[in-house]
Amino acid sequence: MTRRQPGIRDELELGIWSRHPQFSKRFAQRLARRRPAPATRRLCWQDRTLLIVASVLVLLLIVRVETADAAAGDPVGGAAWGIEALADGRSRHTLALDTDIAVEVTGLSARVQVRQHFRNDGPGWKEAVYRFPLPDGAAVDRLRIEAGGRVLEGEIQERSEARRQYRQARQSGQRATLVEQQRPNQFETRLANIGPGEDVWVEIGFLARVDYADGGFSLRLPMTFTPRWDGPGYSATGAKAILTGGLDARVPNEIRPYSSVHPELAATTEGHGLSLDLLLHSGIALASLESRYHDVDIEAVSGGYRVTLADPDARTDRMFELDWTPGYGRAPEASLTTWDGGDAVYALLMLAPPLPDALAPRPREVVFVIDTSGSMAGASLQQARAALRLGLEFLGPDDRFNLVRFASEAELLFDTSAQVDALALARAETFIDQLTADGGTNMAPALQLAMGLPVQDGLLRQIVFITDGSVGNEQDLLLQVAERLGDSRLFTVSIGSAPNSWFMRKAAEVGRGSHSQIAHEAEVGQRMAALWGRIENPAVQDLCVDWGMEAEFYPEVLPDLYAGEPLWLYARLPQEPRDVRVCGELDGRYWEMLSAPAAADGGPDLAALWARSKIEALEDSRIFGIDPAAIRRQVLTLALDFDLLTPYTSLVAVDRTPVRPAGTALQAENIPGLLPAGSGGATAFAATATGWPLQLGLSLLALLLVTGMLLYTVPARAVHSRAVRAKPDAATNATDGSRSPVTTAPLQRPAP
Repeated sequence: MTRRQPGIRDELELGIWSRHPQFSKRFAQRLARRRPAPATRRLCWQDRTLLIVASVLVLLLIVRVETADAAAGDPVGGAAWGIEALADGRSRHTLALDTDIAVEVTGLSARVQVRQHFRNDGPGWKEAVYRFPLPDGAAVDRLRIEAGGRVLEGEIQERSEARRQYRQARQSGQRATLVEQQRPNQFETRLANIGPGEDVWVEIGFLARVDYADGGFSLRLPMTFTPRWDGPGYSATGAKAILTGGLDARVPNEIRPYSSVHPELAATTEGHGLSLDLLLHSGIALASLESRYHDVDIEAVSGGYRVTLADPDARTDRMFELDWTPGYGRAPEASLTTWDGGDAVYALLMLAPPLPDALAPRPREVVFVIDTSGSMAGASLQQARAALRLGLEFLGPDDRFNLVRFASEAELLFDTSAQVDALALARAETFIDQLTADGGTNMAPALQLAMGLPVQDGLLRQIVFITDGSVGNEQDLLLQVAERLGDSRLFTVSIGSAPNSWFMRKAAEVGRGSHSQIAHEAEVGQRMAALWGRIENPAVQDLCVDWGMEAEFYPEVLPDLYAGEPLWLYARLPQEPRDVRVCGELDGRYWEMLSAPAAADGGPDLAALWARSKIEALEDSRIFGIDPAAIRRQVLTLALDFDLLTPYTSLVAVDRTPVRPAGTALQAENIPGLLPAGSGGATAFAATATGWPLQLGLSLLALLLVTGMLLYTVPARAVHSRAVRAKPDAATNATDGSRSPVTTAPLQRPAP
């Protein structure tokens, strides 16, 4: 670059600096103190804009990590599974929660007592809110509180009256507890006025059903929840009523006025200890007895077996499942148990079909539907992939198949179900390999794709739905299945350590199929083989039951009986039956058998189980447009007659003596429940958070770009200023023996 020749202006400037050396020195020192480093640049308005954007992104990222709201714009966040806190907007972890469970199994029912311990380590009076999951079909009927040397027994009352008593006791400083059903398989307990340093024990009692499948019995006790996705536009203030948890779509506050359905879950296991003592009564020797997900100690006792947890540090982060197999044959069987309640006789009839290998398979069309939403991240998606691959291996050459994946959107592999051949299976393997977990659990489009495929003549369509069932719009989905399934059958496979088992079982019932559960990858082979054995051919079709008299039994509509999948019928009869005749079509031939009542009395629990079954049938009728007011009246009458917790009744216990001094504030605490074992990540991201990995990645990328732009420097160059051209920082006073501020040559301007 050529240098510009000095002009007359440069000569005049040099002359001025030469005539005023003292001023030149002071000016140079002042500029040296305030002049920035030559290698950086000043912030402009674009830089400030980027800083504001970066701050907003950081704030959104922090909020996302802390709340992990599952649906965009969902205003229902912030509560907790476990202890809920709403105290001055802050969270203090001072209420501990440990759980002791006692179980007694007799026949096909289990009496369960859940005892939970609270301790208030804080200085103030507390109100605790906690939620606990229920097994499918459980009937809650008991409440007991121990605190301050006093024991309170709960009683069933209509929900509005129970709430009134609880609110009044809470405000008056009396110790009180309120238990309410939030969903068909969840209940919530509120405990008011826990004093500083005080220990409180709350005991909930319920009846649970023992399952029978594939020649064995099992008892499942859920310990935690998977966060649920309600679908776009869902909100608590405008939500539709939950299938068995709501009253009217326009009054959702009557369902859950206190709490959110999207509470926080934590990965920490502190303060969530678990102990379990189970007594299994068995009149015959067992071929096997095992716990699937916990290490247990098994002891043979008089009349059965005692099972306890071997790990003293066990936590409530996964389901407890106990399986046992009696040593008998595999022929179709039926068992009848009765109890005389005075005004009526209550009966339980169990129909056990033959095992899968006793029936011949037939060709079919199988549509596999797999959930790839965010709730399936981690071990759940691995289990689902393994289940899909094993399902493909079971296909025969005469079968046809298809695959559907869904998260926020659904995708179909083949427009029309494909014949089982090498090319189609290779495409399916590639499809499975590319599955990733992200997005919301939007089931409706996937169900529509599967049920709307072109009909394959001569083939029965069987839809195998693999998901954790983490949805909140159960009623809409069940109605969709009931209205559009047609002649197809729906088989559901629950994935993960804490699936929504109630919804999955109910969807299979509505879809005239069966329900299976896979909680660990090691179970995939066994459970999928058992499922395939069942769906290859219904064991008994056109099922009929003759009680010998007028009988009110549930379920009212008898489904197909599948191999290895039993059917329970709960009945109310005017008198003791001599025997019950069961008939149907087995393997293409007429079949019937007689079952006489067992010698052992079924006990009063049969009446509660019958009432629970009738309540469930009444609530199911809501799907088909039955008047909600009529359903409410019938359910309320049953619940009060049989002392059962329902969406319209509550368990309430109030100590008439005030314990909190007048004028003392009542605070709350927030200790989140545990994330299900195997959930992806240890952060507080809800498993169903819609697209959080993508949002997190974009946020981090934006922050990196902003940081890079702010750190970018421009090359140093001469500044177009008279003060800088003078180089005053190099000037010194000529009188002190140093260089003169006057340069020996004219300053050069930058080239234009």
